[in-house]
Amino acid sequence: MTIEEYKKQSIDRINRQAVVAGAFTHCFDKRAQSERQRTSERKRRLRALVRSNITDIDVLAQYFVISVNTIKKIAYSAGYRISNGQVVESVMR
Repeated sequence: MTIEEYKKQSIDRINRQAVVAGAFTHCFDKRAQSERQRTSERKRRLRALVRSNITDIDVLAQYFVISVNTIKKIAYSAGYRISNGQVVESVMR
């Protein structure tokens, strides 16, 4: 490998890392927007599943293909609470 090839590989690697980190124009805005959309879609689907009486945390986590802790965070942000591994309607709703 020549010095020029090595430099090109280094620059390419740095640029790929910068793209992943969102260092180029509007990447942070787009990533934040897609994250908000994904979260709101998950909340909507979670509400529908809870209404249809699917409330077990483990089952919901498998359905969404995410961790149990993440589904708990989504449930809390959607206004539910967790009791004995089940998603329960919050009293304050």
